[in-house]
Parts: sequence; structure tokens; C-alpha cells
Amino acid sequence: MNTHQAAEKMLQTGLFYNPIMLAREFGESAQQGARCLKNICASDRYNTIVETYPVQKVKVTAIDGRRVTIEQLQTTALLFKRPRLLAGA
Repeated sequence: MNTHQAAEKMLQTGLFYNPIMLAREFGESAQQGARCLKNICASDRYNTIVETYPVQKVKVTAIDGRRVTIEQLQTTALLFKRPRLLAGA
């Protein structure tokens, strides 16, 4: 998991995440989740909403001004979901 992958996942789901929830999503440690959230909040590349009560949670609203994920853009452009074989996943 890197910061960009975490941000794409957060944008796709549209949910608020804390470090533990983000780490569980990728099967990583809570420290890695905290590191990614810290990088997302510190970067100007990501637009976020931070909720502080009762636990700090972060929601990504846009990446580089883009409010939808790359996968959603590809689906819209192709008029069908891109096959996994071509997507490299």
C-alpha cells in the first residue's frame, strides 16, 4: 500500500477512515495506515475532510481536482467496465 493507492481507495468508497480502518482495508499494519493518512493530510494534492470527534478520521474528496476514481473514468470512457486482464490487476 502506498499513499496514492490508499487515497484512490478512500475516494472510491467515500468513507471516513482512521489509521486502523485503512490498514485493515489493505492488510497492513496500523503504523502504515497512520503514515498514509499523515501523508494524505499533508499533501496539497489531496482534498480532504478531517473529522476530529470522537476519533480523528479523514475522508478524501478529490485527488488533483478529480472527484472520481481512475476506474470510474475508464468505465465511463469505454461504456463498459475495463476487463481485469487489460487493467493489469
